[in-house]
Amino acid sequence: MLKRWIIGKTDELKAQKLRQQGGITQLCADVLVSRGIESLETAGSILDTAELSDPLLLKDIEKAAERILEAVESGERICVFGDYDCDGVAATVILTDWLMSAGADVIWYIPTRAEGYGMRAERLRKLKDEEHVSLIVTVDNGISAVEEAKLIKELGMELVVTDHHRPGDELPDAFAVVDPFRKDCMSPYKTICGAVVALKLVAVMDGGDWEPALEQFGDLAALATIADVMPLDYENRFLVRRGLQLLANTERIGLYSLMAVCGIEEGTPVSSSAAAFQLIPRINAAGRFASASLAAKLFLTDDPEEAQMLAEEIHGLNTKRRETEQEILTEILEQIRRNPKMLSERVLVVTGENWHHGVIGIVAARLEERFGKPCFIMSKEPDGYRGSARSFGGFSVFECLKFCEPYLIRYGGHPGAGGFTVSIESHSAFCRAIQEYAAKSNPQMPVLTLHAERELELPELTVPNVQGLSILEPFGEGNPKPMFVLTGMTVADVFGMSGGIHTKIRLRKNGMQQEVLLFRRKPEETGIMPGQVLDFLISAEVRDYMGKPSLTLRCEDWRQSERAREQAIAAQFAYEAYQRGEKLPSLAYYQRMCPRREDLVAVYQMVQGAPVSIDRICERLQKAGMNRCRARVCADIFSELGLLQYDAAADTLTRLPVTQKRDLAESGEYRRIMKLAQQI
Repeated sequence: MLKRWIIGKTDELKAQKLRQQGGITQLCADVLVSRGIESLETAGSILDTAELSDPLLLKDIEKAAERILEAVESGERICVFGDYDCDGVAATVILTDWLMSAGADVIWYIPTRAEGYGMRAERLRKLKDEEHVSLIVTVDNGISAVEEAKLIKELGMELVVTDHHRPGDELPDAFAVVDPFRKDCMSPYKTICGAVVALKLVAVMDGGDWEPALEQFGDLAALATIADVMPLDYENRFLVRRGLQLLANTERIGLYSLMAVCGIEEGTPVSSSAAAFQLIPRINAAGRFASASLAAKLFLTDDPEEAQMLAEEIHGLNTKRRETEQEILTEILEQIRRNPKMLSERVLVVTGENWHHGVIGIVAARLEERFGKPCFIMSKEPDGYRGSARSFGGFSVFECLKFCEPYLIRYGGHPGAGGFTVSIESHSAFCRAIQEYAAKSNPQMPVLTLHAERELELPELTVPNVQGLSILEPFGEGNPKPMFVLTGMTVADVFGMSGGIHTKIRLRKNGMQQEVLLFRRKPEETGIMPGQVLDFLISAEVRDYMGKPSLTLRCEDWRQSERAREQAIAAQFAYEAYQRGEKLPSLAYYQRMCPRREDLVAVYQMVQGAPVSIDRICERLQKAGMNRCRARVCADIFSELGLLQYDAAADTLTRLPVTQKRDLAESGEYRRIMKLAQQI
């Protein structure tokens, strides 16, 4: 809810020198200098990687290639065993397609989400007994399949592992294990996705030159790299840039059909944003709501009618995904409205029933972004609660799950995200253990932080200036889309878009006007009112509208001012600690949050008609000593008395009809804070 901004500063002389040397726009030069790139040489080494490293530097890749080619020559049946996300699908298609073109006897298999990640004993036995497979090649999985590798050997099959996840202490007993994170792997660039490992394997089997493989499969590898949130620097940057160029004129009929249903016209440049927000969600939707096999079939087919049918089916699944995601989010926000104290906990933990496990991870990320808290979300199923978690900063999801291990059936993840299953009887204890770990590991919880390049004035937001940022593309992990700050903007108007699902805000300053778009927030949920003077954190892009380039600004966050935001963050932390029953550092804390009668009157009088945000109340009553902590206590008192309704999901107050006279003494919350503030 309250996010900290870090705003970069640009050295004007360095930026001017870079602009003159590189022939780039001032805004682009400012972004580079803000990111510590102060010379053309440094910029070139990061932005202009010319090729991929020698694929033969990957440990065991030559050995893997020789074994697979031997199987092709001898007519052995090969199974490419993939994964159900975009990376796994792309890797499966890359290797399978190449093997098919080489005349191999090849089948492929991607487990469903219900089956779970990786190989299962039952499936391995079927591959041997029913499909007569003699060689299994994993893509985007297998590095942790130690027991499965033993079974494969017992069944008389052989295994080649290609993966990009970090190995454990023991490698699978396989003919070859290709993984850049092997300790003995000499490949210089480690952070590649599973599809790129498959691409490099194809290059080795094709004679060692990656160019033909890149021409044939670069579009799929680029999508997988973006989807798996790989850092877009060095090799990945080169590959994604090249892959997106190939994507614009792809000869893969399935990709062409998928872009068509997304509204991406043939020959139109495809940005990393278009890939991330239009293509990849649809590919993942197949695995979330049906089977990832649909996406693999789409990319392997050469039949235009089948491609069109599959693309439309996947498009429909993505629509279902969005609707399901919104339904779950709406239900959770209603939970928060009914129980605002959920947001006073260090970690936001929510539970429901029959929530689709394919989207709860996405919902967890939405909640983390919206409320600025680590989020654990779980759904009750017949055999237990299945959940997903997202976090940021110094709070580690994986370490938290490790701490809670006694209550978990299974879990996995990393510091920023994880998945878990907890038994029915352990649910309550697990929820308590999450908060216990948070209190022990993070006495002061991290604040979600957004980074901006620098402050901007409206005259700088021109089509050429923003278009000049395109040389920094592709944007993604490690190379984020630039964000900027507009300070002291007067809100002229706030209105809904797309039936009120999104919000458009019209801003004015020094006689100029600009509109910014706020997605996935209704106008009444923003608390923004005409007449307010606020700072806005925005990103900018140029889109084609009616045949002409048009500037689009996206609102990422807003605040009253930097000083007011930092005060609000401190006050929010104090309020949450108070609600959790923790002792505050001194009596002064309780006195500053304790409302006087005149504070309560002023707050009540402010709430007329439309919902009023807590930030707006603090802004208007600042001179009277109002802070966020005191305003929240006022909200709690009025909510208890039934005079005002506090919407915790939107952080707003709305007046309720008064049916009877109420006295402050009736409020337990008022008596509690008064007692604490009057301690001796």
